[in-house]
Amino acid sequence: MTDPADEYRSTVEALLAPAVAAGRDEAVTIRRVAERFADVLQSGHRVYTFGAGHSKAVADELCHRAGGLPGFVSMNLDDLRTEPRPAHLQLSDSEPERDPRRGVELLRLFEVGPGDAVLIASQSGRNGAIVELAREAREHGVYVAAVLSRQHSAAMPSRHPSGLRLGDVADDVIDNHGPVGDAAVALPGGERTGAVSTISGALIAQLINVSVARVLSARGHDPGVIPSANVDRREPA
Repeated sequence: MTDPADEYRSTVEALLAPAVAAGRDEAVTIRRVAERFADVLQSGHRVYTFGAGHSKAVADELCHRAGGLPGFVSMNLDDLRTEPRPAHLQLSDSEPERDPRRGVELLRLFEVGPGDAVLIASQSGRNGAIVELAREAREHGVYVAAVLSRQHSAAMPSRHPSGLRLGDVADDVIDNHGPVGDAAVALPGGERTGAVSTISGALIAQLINVSVARVLSARGHDPGVIPSANVDRREPA
């Protein structure tokens, strides 16, 4: 019998290969996205990231962390709330991400406009908020890149009134190559466990981050890489 951990590890490695291998599949798109993001940051604008539910982890991966770039700003559906609530409730409440109005509200709250860019992470790419966010952003001159599973997205109907999915309205799409339902390892009873979108999403986010920094540096523009807040620095003598 195959060890579940080995099965999960080999599955994840196979999914990540297209993003890592130079010149293959997602690596080409990642390079193109990085060039566009570099243009945005170099011009003094910002790259806004968004993901609902567990996709929020992918959006946060690019923002305000060691080795990251200061021009990335994470948006969250809970930013729209007037009253705070425990973070875990967002993970179990999928209604806000299904409402198209929420996407437009986020753009207005963060004052996203022409010259900015948006990166949207979503396993399925089917919910109303992300589709409307992408549509509205592009209509106002904002470049939109998406990270999603093409397989999952194609297998499920859109929840947006137009019938469109995120991949239909983004300028560029990076496929995380995740399976339908995200979980990759089958159990004896038929259930599936071992989600992969966060792992592939984090890899893709860091590939974008490193590529943007390299592009800016090659242009002679200081990327302003954020140092770790947990590494003590010596004062000048």
